[in-house]
Amino acid sequence: LPGQNSQEAVVSTQSTGTPQQVKAVLTLLHERDSATLGTVATLDKLFSFSAYKNCDILAAWCRLAIKVRHKPIVPVALDFVTRQGRMKYVRPIYRDLFAWPEQSARAVNAFNEKKQFYMGICRSMVTKDLQSILVSQERMG
Repeated sequence: LPGQNSQEAVVSTQSTGTPQQVKAVLTLLHERDSATLGTVATLDKLFSFSAYKNCDILAAWCRLAIKVRHKPIVPVALDFVTRQGRMKYVRPIYRDLFAWPEQSARAVNAFNEKKQFYMGICRSMVTKDLQSILVSQERMG
């Protein structure tokens, strides 16, 4: 991605890349803090990432969109984690949503409503994440 802005990188990968490459670019944007709210909104308009069926791409997209606080992703992300029980998707997305102050209560409610459907280890780990975030928030104020 050297020399490309985040939107250019996704456009070039989306038009010529494999699903693994698209996921890798979205993950890289998330990890490098190189996307903005405007970029995410534009990318969703161009490529409809929020409607993707590929779980790896949708999970990477949700995490990126949550990070920049793209509000339209919240119902998409909550629908995804309540349909998809795999911890590799569920835990990071819930953790990201729990850490978003304006959406935390909504994420907690969704988790509490659906937690009986998750496997025990997934339910336990997400519960630990939630407790850890709540303790951090109490310490901060």
